[in-house]
Amino acid sequence: MGIIGSIRKHSWIAVLIVGIAIVAFIIGDLTKNRKQEAFAKINGDEVTYDYFNTRLMEFEEEYQMRGNSSASFKDYVWQQLLAERLLGDEMSALAIEVSDAEITDMYIGRFIHPRLQQQFTNPQTGEYDRNGISNYVNQLNEMPDTMEYKAQWIKVQEQLRKDRQQSKYLVMLQTGMYMPNALANKIAEISAKSSDVRVATMRYTNTNDVQLSEDDYKNYFEAHKGELNRDFFHMDNKERREVAYAVFTAQPSQNDMSEIQKEITEWWDTMRVMDERTLVDFVNIHGGYDSMFVSSDLFTSPLDTVIRGSHAGKEIAPMIVSSIVKSDTRRHAYGYYVMGKILKTEMRPDSVRASVIFIPNNNYNPNLQRTPEAADHLCDSAMASIKAGMPFEEAVRQFSIDTTKGGDLDWRPDGTLVFGDEIVHHAVGEVFEKEIPGKAGHYIVKVTGKTTPTLKYRLALAQKMITPSNDTEKEIQERANQFASQYATCQSMIEGAASQNVNMRNDLLISMSDSLSGFTDTRDAVRWAFDEKTVNGSVSATIYRSDYSYIVVGLRDIYIPNKLTLEQARNVTRLDNLARIEKLGKDLCDKASEAMKGKNDIEAIAAALNVTVDSVNGVAFGGYFGGNGMEPKATGAIAAKKDTGIIGPVQGASGVYVISVDNNNVAENNNAANIRQRYESTGMQAINYLVNVLQNRVKITDNRLKYL
Repeated sequence: MGIIGSIRKHSWIAVLIVGIAIVAFIIGDLTKNRKQEAFAKINGDEVTYDYFNTRLMEFEEEYQMRGNSSASFKDYVWQQLLAERLLGDEMSALAIEVSDAEITDMYIGRFIHPRLQQQFTNPQTGEYDRNGISNYVNQLNEMPDTMEYKAQWIKVQEQLRKDRQQSKYLVMLQTGMYMPNALANKIAEISAKSSDVRVATMRYTNTNDVQLSEDDYKNYFEAHKGELNRDFFHMDNKERREVAYAVFTAQPSQNDMSEIQKEITEWWDTMRVMDERTLVDFVNIHGGYDSMFVSSDLFTSPLDTVIRGSHAGKEIAPMIVSSIVKSDTRRHAYGYYVMGKILKTEMRPDSVRASVIFIPNNNYNPNLQRTPEAADHLCDSAMASIKAGMPFEEAVRQFSIDTTKGGDLDWRPDGTLVFGDEIVHHAVGEVFEKEIPGKAGHYIVKVTGKTTPTLKYRLALAQKMITPSNDTEKEIQERANQFASQYATCQSMIEGAASQNVNMRNDLLISMSDSLSGFTDTRDAVRWAFDEKTVNGSVSATIYRSDYSYIVVGLRDIYIPNKLTLEQARNVTRLDNLARIEKLGKDLCDKASEAMKGKNDIEAIAAALNVTVDSVNGVAFGGYFGGNGMEPKATGAIAAKKDTGIIGPVQGASGVYVISVDNNNVAENNNAANIRQRYESTGMQAINYLVNVLQNRVKITDNRLKYL
């Protein structure tokens, strides 16, 4: 069928297959086409490396396709697999299903899936094109299931099914977040009250005379162990390992720079006498930049300034830049020499828009039945019909293998289309024919838009990275080896680095961390830190290299979820400050209680405490406590007091308060329904931790460290 050619790499279906996968949990058969040896088990269900790696590559491809910088999705994909398995088990137990009728409804019914909504909205009318997708599906349904694009559509349907299934499950959980009417009415009653108060405040920041014993730390730790663990591990239940590492970095020496400059001079002398073709070949060999027509704004400084406004033939003498173009992520600490020539200049738009009739032949796709001769004849017929007055949109429907959005390609950056140069040189509204490369058929293109032309440049630029020489690197490597040989423990290495003025860094890793912070290609150091044979407090026998740095790594400590020790809590949480506030708060409460004896006047109490009295009006339950911010203990105590008078002492987050309630006001209309909705919405946020909770209920065997 002709539909095969329409589902090509830039069409909606290819984007959709990966796109839905990035936002939906796909609960499928993990046992298909996999190795026998599993690198993980989730509740007894094996996950193979082959399957995991396939999923990883899909996600990385989608991430890069969206124009983002390259990044690893190893841990992200793992979390997705966990969610798929754990939520899948829950949904199976609850018999949550999605019917074929519901799938159909998601592309031609009332509840259109957002991805389909985006891909099949008519750009002219802004309306969803149900007929367009219906035609696609009807043609696909005529194909055998074994054909590639039919199989892709089946996969998309399954993804839609799993996405809807997950939505049902989550909605079910969310609607289960319910606050009883009696409780909502009580909160409404309390919230209707506001009070005018005067406050005597003893702030923690104004008192430094508290001394903490070891028992104070121990007592606070034991009483708040769960909170400290949650604050540190963020409920993700991932083991952390802390490493300390010494960094020795090789920098180009003065002799290295002299040798590089000598080579650059030789390059430049050679390049200046080359013709255009030889120059382009030289640039391509030497890792440079042979551009299409681009704006000067594309380039880094000072290269952009040299290019801007220049003429064809202008030489660009050797200069040092961080990289050639601003979007290049391969920046190097010591920069690059760049040099070359402006080959051509031209006034061109930044963006173009066109509609296309796509007429491929079987050179484009062997599954197509259309011969090159048949494609030529169809192209001639289409051009003749257009010249005879047929609207281009009608010609798309009649002749094109891809009728998506009436053939509209939307706005595209200049230089990104194979027929981009032809668009630039044709006026808006004109139609032209362009042969598909490889004699694979024809494009018939109508130019529908161009932005205002600006001056652009085609350049040939050679580039040479500034790097330290091998001799310089060997010298730094030897220094790292000598340093590492002196220490058997991480702590002794830290102390030795301080005495030798060696650059030391700390990092807190999870098992799927790509590398040490600030360095690439150091996954092996992470793997060493998490190896079961690695002794806590030891130093790695391996010196790890990243670019031109040599790194000596020691394992400083191991943090196991829900098993923080007191010493660890003191190192990685706010235990010291929290214990101090706890002790200080109790001492100040004792002091305030003593000052309150026999006194019913807030001014007298404040005088005894040597603090001032502040007035705060309109204090309400759940609201702010004047300039003290959120102090729920104080506002709660005020809301609970039915009459006026003294309250306290109240140990809050910022200080200890003695409060005089001078006046109470009650609002008439406080909507309990709104309060219930607000509290239920807050409760729904717990859904974010659903997978974390579920994985604590099952056995998970994680062998990823051996593979990744």
